[in-house]
Amino acid sequence: MQSPSSEASLRNVTDKIRDVSLSGETNRLVVGVDFGTTYSGVAWGYTGSPSEIHVIQSWPGGVNLTSPKVPSKIAYEKDGIKWGFQIKPFQNCIECFKLCLDPNLRPPDFVSLPNIYAQLQQHEKTVQDVVRDYLQMLYDHTITMLTRSLGQTFVENTKIEFILTCPAVWSDRSKNATLQAAEGTGMAKSCKIRLISEPEAAALYTLKTIRPKNLSANDDSCFVVCDAGGGTVDLISYEILQTEPLQVKESVTGTGELCGSAFLNRRFESFVKERLGSTAYFAMKEKTKIAALKSWEEYVKRVFVDGEDQDVFPIQFPGLPDDEARGIDCGFMTVTREEVQGIFEPVIEEVVRLVDGQITAVQSKGKRVKSILLVGGFGSSEYLFMRLQNKYTDILSTPDNPDVVLQPVDSWTAVVRGAVIRGMETIVQTRKSRYHYGVKYWEYYDENIHSEEHKYWDTTREKWLAENQIKWYIAKGTEMSEDESIAFPFYITFEDHHSRVLVDELVCCQETFPPKCIDSTVKTVCKLRSDLTNVPKSMYTKGRNSKDVEYEGLHFTMEMTVLSASLLFELSVDGVRYGEVTADFAT
Repeated sequence: MQSPSSEASLRNVTDKIRDVSLSGETNRLVVGVDFGTTYSGVAWGYTGSPSEIHVIQSWPGGVNLTSPKVPSKIAYEKDGIKWGFQIKPFQNCIECFKLCLDPNLRPPDFVSLPNIYAQLQQHEKTVQDVVRDYLQMLYDHTITMLTRSLGQTFVENTKIEFILTCPAVWSDRSKNATLQAAEGTGMAKSCKIRLISEPEAAALYTLKTIRPKNLSANDDSCFVVCDAGGGTVDLISYEILQTEPLQVKESVTGTGELCGSAFLNRRFESFVKERLGSTAYFAMKEKTKIAALKSWEEYVKRVFVDGEDQDVFPIQFPGLPDDEARGIDCGFMTVTREEVQGIFEPVIEEVVRLVDGQITAVQSKGKRVKSILLVGGFGSSEYLFMRLQNKYTDILSTPDNPDVVLQPVDSWTAVVRGAVIRGMETIVQTRKSRYHYGVKYWEYYDENIHSEEHKYWDTTREKWLAENQIKWYIAKGTEMSEDESIAFPFYITFEDHHSRVLVDELVCCQETFPPKCIDSTVKTVCKLRSDLTNVPKSMYTKGRNSKDVEYEGLHFTMEMTVLSASLLFELSVDGVRYGEVTADFAT
């Protein structure tokens, strides 16, 4: 059921739709999809009424439950796919599969990758297949809800643009894998899918809604966005360029780790195992474990504050026999405030370390942090808010800026709402590159510079060359704009029988000082395939070697644009675009 305010908002949208259809203007629907580790969400808006964002609250299998998020779970049954709230307690399913998209990140202890891959093998699915199937379920339900709200005729005849969120800490390859999975659904039916990083989306929503009065343009102040979710915690710092219309830019390179609220659940399980002993823990019925975890989630984790008003927390363990030594009485386990704090603290400390790193990086640029914006599911935690407030108020507050840590009311849906805002307008003007980016290339061999292992003989040019060298074009921390591209100049020689389809390798490095040639710190981002078959022969230079073999040479440029969570490539010769560049992110 829609709330009165939601119903009024929907009436405003339908009125705008009617007005636009009469005027002949073209608008579109923008759908934000927050594909999360533990929960996912969908929100939508209409460009004809950009201030109104609607979050989907009802889901298949949810009966009368309303929730702004749906579990990121999927099961392959004989009668078809079950997902989200359709998956019942004790039902075998695949979960946390999002983390498999980035194998470079070490998964948390509670995620068993072998178990996930065994389930994939059982159903003859790849990780990409499962992600695609889950996103297809989200897409189908979204279209159903849009049709219910706006009517089938309007939905079928209106362009729908999907903005998909992903962790900022993910590699370019993992972001591309997410995009490819989404493109395998109906999301790309009428508009190209766009990606946005989760903390950037959260920042857009937070700034547009709470408009912190202490933040202004043209000074040295910045704000840190801490997007604390179920699996990942991402941080990015911004400074305001102008307030009307709102425009911001990244201040320093963003950071993040796998240290979300799901870690608290696993620490709670470890605590219970230690309290009961391994034998009793593993003998406990699965129903008892699930009831205990639900009790922990709803009555402790979400509301815990380290205050003196509550010293003990009773947690349901139905069916467990009374045991005074282990604190079990009438189906409840008594957990002290100090014990709950012990479960929280290691995870909280990891978040604090990340915030400290952002503040230090901002200060190293001669700027100061005025506010910390706390968003995400874990970001709505009272204890996390209190810990950050207690630590940073004395450090960052001033008489005219006493409230340093800000926590918007809708922090759990800040990311998905921000994705919709991104589809409506461009607020972030520049971003900081998280890596050094460059290309593998060859150059003439010099024994004083190059290693012998990289030396090889070029039969066409009849010269010794050094391979596996790197030309770095983008430095880590470089300010990047979507309106500007980075040019990678190339020179290549062909004999007549050589293919005009080239393969170049884009590489990256996170080290402060990147190496000059390939080593263990350099990672391949993707293989770039450039099709030069349409370049006119007049653009080539000609040469002939000592064996009277004729060859052609071509100078061309590859241009790369860095977006919020993706890369775009184009190829040109003398400023004219020719052919096509495709990026192969496969391993």
